[in-house]
Amino acid sequence: MAFSELSRPWSARAHSSPRGGLLLCHGFTGSPQSMRPWAEDHAARGWAVELPLLPGHARTEQELAATRWQDWYGCVRDAAWELSQEHGPIAVGGLSMGGALALALAADPQLRGRIAAVVAVNPGMTLPPTASVAELISPVVRTLPGIGSDIALPGAVEEAYGRLPVRAVVQLRRFFRRTRQQLGAVEVPLLLATSHVDHTVPPTDSDIVAAGVRGSVERLALPRSYHLAPLDHDAELLFETSARFLDQQIAGSGGGG
Repeated sequence: MAFSELSRPWSARAHSSPRGGLLLCHGFTGSPQSMRPWAEDHAARGWAVELPLLPGHARTEQELAATRWQDWYGCVRDAAWELSQEHGPIAVGGLSMGGALALALAADPQLRGRIAAVVAVNPGMTLPPTASVAELISPVVRTLPGIGSDIALPGAVEEAYGRLPVRAVVQLRRFFRRTRQQLGAVEVPLLLATSHVDHTVPPTDSDIVAAGVRGSVERLALPRSYHLAPLDHDAELLFETSARFLDQQIAGSGGGG
């Protein structure tokens, strides 16, 4: 599909005295467009927000196929480092694969002390059994059907690729496996938001996260939304809860600025 201005990287860093730094990570084959309402909401509340575009996304499927999980993670890791240099310990939020990226940042020993809290929305931790053959078929099968626009709200649309590059699915599988193995290193507070009905990531992936991390976990149910909750019926519930949680963990404790 055609990608609009909403799919470009976005930031709000002009606050003279921000509540703190917030890095937001979008999902696999998606773009910042799926996170813009969340980013704009928290920027309006006084947060310095950074919303990068992951390598290979919002361009062409061929460019995504040429990237590795290290490219995606390196992008958000660099953004987290820069934001924390400016604001001290920051918050990280993510949707789907972006949730896994946020958790990976919190587990990174080189970022210890720089990540103070995580908000993960329908974080991905597993892929369907059929994805296990992706490495075998990647030399002959280039793409699979896409996963975009899993939204209950009528008329809402995600800007995402219509097809999944199989080579990128292989990278996603490797990244999910690595992140699951490192969940025990996540010791910061976590707000874990989960849709009751999700056609992209099984809600049980959130249970894997809750059971694996070592920090405190607050669960938030999203009863009226599908996978892309920041674009769905429960968006305001998510934003209000995220803002309150981050105020408690960062802004309210003097961690920002």
